[in-house]
Amino acid sequence: MKIELERLIVSCRGDYKLDIEVNNIKIHYEVIGNGKPIILLNPNSVNTGLMKFIANKLKDKYKVYIFDRRCCGKSEKNCDLTYEESAKDVAEFIKKLNIDKPYLLGCSGGGTVALNVAIHYPTSISKLILCSGVARNNIIKKPNYAKFMERLPYYPGKKSNEKFEKLLNESKTITKEELNSIIVPTLVFNGGIKDLVPKNEVEYISNNIKKSEMFILEKAGHCNYIFNNDDFYNKLNNFLEE
Repeated sequence: MKIELERLIVSCRGDYKLDIEVNNIKIHYEVIGNGKPIILLNPNSVNTGLMKFIANKLKDKYKVYIFDRRCCGKSEKNCDLTYEESAKDVAEFIKKLNIDKPYLLGCSGGGTVALNVAIHYPTSISKLILCSGVARNNIIKKPNYAKFMERLPYYPGKKSNEKFEKLLNESKTITKEELNSIIVPTLVFNGGIKDLVPKNEVEYISNNIKKSEMFILEKAGHCNYIFNNDDFYNKLNNFLEE
């Protein structure tokens, strides 16, 4: 009741930040803009701050929900970390806030969560967007991955992120049959030869989803295209408006 009252009060002002309990854990989330709802899922081990680059580009046309995935940012950290449980968090978040068929966009590890939502909760969303997402376990080459992640304050491999290291090493591969079960229109982005996620992984995902389109931003890198890349935002907006 308290959450609903707070949400009603701050929604009158527009943007707001709140905590909510879903799947027996606390999730921190923020809402920016107004319009058709879209939920943004952050990469592994980072918080909502990164997703605000996308949110600020979409807020004039969409009501953008961004939240710290479990074990990220201000959300609960004392909990199990799997892509399946994270997907359940998203599904319960949608249900508890009564969000009507939102679009769902996930970056990197958030893309893997988004895939699981589309597979296990197919009627909860209306469109799916993956930015350098991964379906198969151990598809990313470790040396290149480690070199990239070491630039961040917190990355898998550091003691404080043992859960994310375990997540990467032990996550279940999403099969072709599971990808075939996805019923929503899907757009799959990749940053080309500089992306940590190889092109054959993008092809594996896109080729096995019936209503899917692949878009390669050559030499853009791993999710770097979310930062003021006109080709990315033109394609994303066209897809959302279709």
